[in-house]
Amino acid sequence: MEFFLRNIYPWLIQVSSISPILPFLLGLLWFARHKNWQFRLLYLHVILIVAIEVAGKVTVMLGTKNNLWLHHLYAPIEFCVLAAIYYCSFRQTAYKRGILAAAICFVLFSIVNAVFFESITQMNSIAKIVENALLIVLAVLYFYKVSNDLNIKYLDRDPIFLLSCAMLIYKAGTTMSSAMFNQALAISYDAARICIAITLVLNILYYASLIFMLKRASA
Repeated sequence: MEFFLRNIYPWLIQVSSISPILPFLLGLLWFARHKNWQFRLLYLHVILIVAIEVAGKVTVMLGTKNNLWLHHLYAPIEFCVLAAIYYCSFRQTAYKRGILAAAICFVLFSIVNAVFFESITQMNSIAKIVENALLIVLAVLYFYKVSNDLNIKYLDRDPIFLLSCAMLIYKAGTTMSSAMFNQALAISYDAARICIAITLVLNILYYASLIFMLKRASA
């Protein structure tokens, strides 16, 4: 445990922080040539990830002791961007209305959670769990959509299908670490770092998968 926290954990933090740079740069290179909504929204998602990483670094450089408020801000914005991707992916009016309602409700819930339950000095574990559950539902709904769409022959060429696959793994994996973070932090900082380490590994894998999504969306 001590070896992991001293040697592996700092390395994971650095790799996780810089890993969004590659999809950001590649997306920037492809951006001018591709104007379809899939690419633009996926790249907006990448920009948001880079922005939160930069904001985290800046707050540390400024000597901020607690920057967990960034997570309270990031979660509703991230969900709205991802919800917009799925909103544009569905044709059925009922699905579109449901996604819009989910986005509005989640934003309101995030505000209420930050004010009355988990303050901005705590990890927004409840909001993250709710967000992850909603995104998993959207991913499963998209799987149902493509299973009934005979026009899609090669699923690996569909960027939203790739996003849904990555979302299932990423969000399901981070849900447990988010749920345990505040309790682990109450025990010790080392226990909380283990929860963060799980998220860091999943971050790296998810950010790498964004390159393939952008590539498919730019094809």
